[in-house]
Amino acid sequence: MRPISPIIFKTERLYAREFVLGDADAVFGMSNNSFDLGYMYWEPMDEEMAFRYAEACVAQQLELPRRTFTLALCLKETDEFIGIISLELTDDRMQASAGYMIARAHRQRGYASEALRGLLAFGFLGPGLHRITASCDEKNTASYRAMERAGMRREGHFSKAVYALVNRRRSWRSTYLYAMLQKDFLMSLEDGAYSPSGS
Repeated sequence: MRPISPIIFKTERLYAREFVLGDADAVFGMSNNSFDLGYMYWEPMDEEMAFRYAEACVAQQLELPRRTFTLALCLKETDEFIGIISLELTDDRMQASAGYMIARAHRQRGYASEALRGLLAFGFLGPGLHRITASCDEKNTASYRAMERAGMRREGHFSKAVYALVNRRRSWRSTYLYAMLQKDFLMSLEDGAYSPSGS
């Protein structure tokens, strides 16, 4: 493992580190067309947009107090950049929303749920958050199953709540909201049912 920037958390197979400007190429590679984006509500990025995104992620590291952690997700074995995971704190620093995207070539290997477990541990045991939420398109089965495997529970179903581009078509999309409380996370650690290894 040869990380090129500070590691924020580790799991069994992955680590999440701070962004560097050189990550722009990897961001472009995973987000330059609608097909690879899948159910992400992002517009496809060109090379300049990907660089600006990486630039913004680096700038977050200078926030005082820091509210946003957008991290590069990498394989421990090869240091390959395979995705993005983020945590955005509310103004009172008591709650946060999580987000993640795995590059298409690395999907269906359990990386999303593993990374999300690591992010939950970081949020609850680091900043000491009370509650962490995450959401996804109702048709994004892989995403909401990853949340469920990470121990989050479904709290809401919002019908036709987001107007977004999905699979090259802009339309009203329905979303699921998931959440976890710090107390539930801590209780799951006590009985050993939920503990990200390597963190």
